Amino acid sequence: MNSGHTYLCVVAGSCALFVESVSATLVEDDRKYQPLIDQAVSAGLPGVQAFVRKGEFRWSGTAGFASVENDQPMMAADRLRLASLTKMMTSAVTLELVKLGRFQLTDRAVALLPPGALAGVPHAEEITVAHLLDHTSGLHNFNGEDGQDFFADLFSDPRRGSRSWTNVELLAYTKKPGHPPTGRPGEKISYSSTGYIVLEMILEHREGKSFAQLFREVLFVPLKMKTAGVEGADFRAAEIGDSYARPQAADKKPPSPFLGRKSIRPDGLVNLSAGLEHYNAWARAAGAVAASAEDLGTFMYAVVTGRFAVMTNQPAEFARIKLKPGALFDWNGGSRGIQTTILYEPNRDLTVIVLTNASNAGTSSHDIAKQLLEAAHKT
Repeated sequence: MNSGHTYLCVVAGSCALFVESVSATLVEDDRKYQPLIDQAVSAGLPGVQAFVRKGEFRWSGTAGFASVENDQPMMAADRLRLASLTKMMTSAVTLELVKLGRFQLTDRAVALLPPGALAGVPHAEEITVAHLLDHTSGLHNFNGEDGQDFFADLFSDPRRGSRSWTNVELLAYTKKPGHPPTGRPGEKISYSSTGYIVLEMILEHREGKSFAQLFREVLFVPLKMKTAGVEGADFRAAEIGDSYARPQAADKKPPSPFLGRKSIRPDGLVNLSAGLEHYNAWARAAGAVAASAEDLGTFMYAVVTGRFAVMTNQPAEFARIKLKPGALFDWNGGSRGIQTTILYEPNRDLTVIVLTNASNAGTSSHDIAKQLLEAAHKT
């Protein structure tokens, strides 16, 4: 637990009184927030990390296990998979390069990539950087509801535990005849991980560096995010908390990540990442980052204070929502064995982050985050 404050003692007595007051506040908040994540573990969640920042006050806590089988308690320094919260970092790096003049939001993707990179992609010549960032590109979402062919290939691959999927391979699913666009570029919002794979390709081609290296250079090192990195590039699965889930009816049919894996608890909980060289690396710039909740809190502080942007019109959006008490930004990530949530309420300068290492196993990260948010409102 960390208040996030630095103290300058000019008069020893007054400093001691001030620290005592803050310590009492921390104990009070620990009693308010910690039981909520403890309850989530009691209800079946293997492990959880949580972070709350309200103005200058910061609280973080953990509960449960990073590894259930090894009785390894979840620690604040453990890194967990972020899934689609990774897209916020891809956005931040992209918008930082736009700020530096490397390219513009209005630039066409085809002009920023090697010739032919988007050949076969419907309406490719119309797609801009802004379309990719804002999910208005119309690109088929390779790992979405219509992504059964990708998951069939992923789970049936005998090299699954060690295979490194390339961005070109992931983009190929959008070029298949059975995956028409969801609309013309700019026509409507339609969530697309594929758009972030194209952004990754643009970043790598324009800068001559891997997206993992760019994440380190632009975000992780400057912000001193010591736990953050990309699975498959910076970390192997063994360096990240395990990912657990309980199978649903559809998961019992091949191909499935559950096949050949035994439950580790009477409730059917399965460790999906054990024994794999990497588990979620296939998601690349759309979902392969792992970090601790505290490091994610550092990233979010840089976002809300304007050091980095994760939206093309971020200052205006923050200002607009700030005028509406109770209105908030709600970012989530999820996959089998992963649930992650960030809530940001500008009016109260309140950020709540919850990372879990499970899915379909008790309280969701989003529900826990809402509970923590309500508790913070009572301060």
